[in-house]
Amino acid sequence: MMKILSKWINATAGLMFLFSPACSFLDQQADAISGATGMPQGGNSLFHRTEETALSIGEILVSGEVKNNETVDFSKLYKREVIVKESLYDSAGINFIGAYRYKGYSLFDMLNTVELAKKNQEAFRPIIDLYVIVRNAAEETAVFSWAEIFLTADPHQILIATESAPIKPYRKEVDYPVADSWKLVSARDLFAFRNIENPTSIEIRSFDQKDFPITRDMEPLYAENIAVWKRDTLLKTISTLPENLPIHEYITNFYGMGMGFHPNDGFKGVALSKMLEDIVDVFDPELNRSGLVCFAGADGYRAVYSYSELFNRPDGLSPILDISQQDSSGGRFRLFHPEEFYADRSVKALRTIYFFSE
Repeated sequence: MMKILSKWINATAGLMFLFSPACSFLDQQADAISGATGMPQGGNSLFHRTEETALSIGEILVSGEVKNNETVDFSKLYKREVIVKESLYDSAGINFIGAYRYKGYSLFDMLNTVELAKKNQEAFRPIIDLYVIVRNAAEETAVFSWAEIFLTADPHQILIATESAPIKPYRKEVDYPVADSWKLVSARDLFAFRNIENPTSIEIRSFDQKDFPITRDMEPLYAENIAVWKRDTLLKTISTLPENLPIHEYITNFYGMGMGFHPNDGFKGVALSKMLEDIVDVFDPELNRSGLVCFAGADGYRAVYSYSELFNRPDGLSPILDISQQDSSGGRFRLFHPEEFYADRSVKALRTIYFFSE
């Protein structure tokens, strides 16, 4: 009996030894990339060879189409980490600011538990017409589509950074400036138009700038032309794909939020940026910071993209306008983005492209 009791005591002590460090670990803010409480310097990572600078922080109020306005409780969130090459672009060319590692709280995590009160819920249930406006103390804004926060295959790339560290080359001395206060960082942008310092609020909105009446089970679902609008001004009408532009072809796993996988032969078409280059400045700073685009079909189905996620991309990918070979059932024109995880923003029978800003 004593031998059994002794073994039980030793086993219990071993369990206490195993669990005690875990308990103290859970009390720390773990690095969501490495799973550790901190990435040590001196390892193989070229991104972790400089000291972090803690940035001054504040509060973030979430408002708009939500059940209750609320201040974000950061104590419940883990920190994420992103790496960026930060630069701006103007008529003189690229103005390189620096390369950085940022650590902070992702918009995905900050907004994940917010209860939505979508204003147009009865008319249009899908969340793909939602967008987010981030404001700072200077009343500057940066906008994001709801989809680029929550429906992307690469989440947590938009965060409010609380620590910053320059990423330095090892053969050249550089002095990359570090911000004083926390900042909004969009790591998937080519140019840092949407990186704004000292953010103070996040507003969630649904598209309401133009009325697109819903016609369910429309037969045939078809639109002959696409009208391109900037607010109330008609900029262009698209009737066919220009023969002088290259054709991009994508094979895809077409996967919807509701029904999952849809068998699909793929998409073939012309880059949206090339179709609109005569009327759109893809490097316009203000449009990249606060511009949005709504794509609407003949049946009123619509999806909102931020201007920056369409045109300000480090991967160089552009959505394409696909033209159906079965006009009556395919709706003629369709939007397709090869980077999308979900198929739901691939608007078919595309009739309207509507540019607006916040």
